[in-house]
Amino acid sequence: MKIVHFKKLKDGMVKFVLENGEEILAHEDLILKYELLRSKEVDAKQLEQIQQENEIYQLYTVALNYLKIKMRSKKEIATYLKQKQMDAKKIEQVLEILSRQGYLQESIYADAFVHDRMVLSMDGPLKIADELRKNEISDEEIERALTCFSEELEQEKVQNYIQKQLRINKRKSSTRLKQKLKMDLERLGYHASIYQSELSRLEVDDTNLYQEEYQKLLQKLSKKYQGKELEWRIKQKLYQKGFRKEE
Repeated sequence: MKIVHFKKLKDGMVKFVLENGEEILAHEDLILKYELLRSKEVDAKQLEQIQQENEIYQLYTVALNYLKIKMRSKKEIATYLKQKQMDAKKIEQVLEILSRQGYLQESIYADAFVHDRMVLSMDGPLKIADELRKNEISDEEIERALTCFSEELEQEKVQNYIQKQLRINKRKSSTRLKQKLKMDLERLGYHASIYQSELSRLEVDDTNLYQEEYQKLLQKLSKKYQGKELEWRIKQKLYQKGFRKEE
């Protein structure tokens, strides 16, 4: 069958029209593989092979569009394609094509991932490393990519986080605030040696807050208790709120 017309489409796809008017979509790699541009002819056997192999390239296009949103790891792409109920063998073939074309380089992915998290999030190096491992990036690449996350930068980000929390948690006692900061910084993936050092130097004056809470409790509990029992009840409530000082 003669091919009477070729038309290049987006994402590497080509449409060619046969002399009987039938339109076939195929990836440009297959056009080159079967030398259709040179011969401008295709037989029934070739056409069947092209159509079978083209399923791989259609899946490749799906993966490529997924990559256009942002850089992805090999595992992320495989998981995405599996969710679309694609054949496992075809997925592996697509991953091989993407690898040949340079889309799945661990080093480039790891560098971009670390950079984005450093700039766009409050995540610390331990959390970033954990996320990279989940995406099956090797420990060697993780360690190399994280060299840009220096101890000085980590210390600076911890300090910034602490200052932000101080501004928005003015109703927390010193003890409660430090407990929250410790849990937050651990969850965010900062090294304990760094955030513990910063927290040990942190001084929070909650004297006025203590007095406010004391007066509120005095007004409330004095309706039921008096004398030493009243004082004991107030101090018990203050202790539960994280206050560790005497009146």
